[in-house]
Amino acid sequence: MDRAPQDGRWIIAIDRHEPDRRAVIRWDPKRFGDVRPWHVASCQHSYPADAFTHWMPFPDLPSAEDKTAK
Repeated sequence: MDRAPQDGRWIIAIDRHEPDRRAVIRWDPKRFGDVRPWHVASCQHSYPADAFTHWMPFPDLPSAEDKTAK
């Protein structure tokens, strides 16, 4: 998680205590120094910096060309 973006973009992360659980989260750069900097997309919950173990960016959206090829 050290390399996860801290610029406010949404990412997909693995919960440290429930490895089968994924969360859509973002680091809120406006709340610098917050003890719970990871904010969840689906609710008002936030989590401490060590709450997640791994992350990945969202996949790219398909291009318009990909949509017309189907």
